[in-house]
Amino acid sequence: MNWENFLEKNYKKMLVVPFILLILGLIIVGNFFIKNGELFHRDVSLKGGVSATIYDENIDSVELENFLEEKLDTDVFVRNLRDVGSNKEIGVIVEVGESISDQLREGIEEFTKIALTHENFSIEEVGSSLGESFYNNFLKAILIAFVLMGAVIFIAFRSFIPSIAVLLSALLDILIPMAIIDLAGVKINTAGIAAFLLVIGYSVDTDILLTVKMLKRKEGNLFERVIDSAKTGLTMTITTVVALTIAYFVTSSFVLKQVFMIIVLALLVDIISTYFMNSGILIWYTKRKEKDEKFWG
Repeated sequence: MNWENFLEKNYKKMLVVPFILLILGLIIVGNFFIKNGELFHRDVSLKGGVSATIYDENIDSVELENFLEEKLDTDVFVRNLRDVGSNKEIGVIVEVGESISDQLREGIEEFTKIALTHENFSIEEVGSSLGESFYNNFLKAILIAFVLMGAVIFIAFRSFIPSIAVLLSALLDILIPMAIIDLAGVKINTAGIAAFLLVIGYSVDTDILLTVKMLKRKEGNLFERVIDSAKTGLTMTITTVVALTIAYFVTSSFVLKQVFMIIVLALLVDIISTYFMNSGILIWYTKRKEKDEKFWG
């Protein structure tokens, strides 16, 4: 297939898919925010509550979660705890979004039929103010990142359209993974927050590479420069996706799994946002700019 001819004939049609995804993402995340007052479900580290660790390899996490939810009449999240070296299950971690330490301990003892001591059990409470502070700082960091990205790109290229294209691409990279997480009911922890911030940086890398190739370089025609940029950018993205996907299945850490999942989802979306939306907008912008220059001589 001649990719140059394909791009020239279909660059406007390519914009349809990312803009549909953008609208769907805004609807899903917006609806979630209206119903819940937050962008995603937060775990104990971000919302506050109680986190208990039980060191016993014979505990069924699913049955324990169902038992505690019925007994405590609240949402409970239980996950397996594994040894880093051997990947062997050594216990479970129980998280509850309320300060009910005593009731939680009683419920665990009732289910496991074992006496909880300092040797096989630990519990900690996270204040709601601390979790709220993390969440609010995340929102501020996202806003500041977008403002600074727009400012830097505008200074570099002295044009409004490329700045908007990069910002839309970064927004889509965050919005779609967040929408998927909302639909799946995944609870985000502090590491998940870091993953979203990392996504912004990676999105800017591929978008800047594309924008520089298209607007600053003069080798070849416009579509050759798009394809050349895509070869480099896709190599970077696919390599990272493969590495993190393998790491997701290899690691036993729930925290790392969440980080890898968010980044992989965002990188897959970044392929669409960068090479469908951003490139389409820049091709349209460049062609219009060339026409204006010819018209005005």
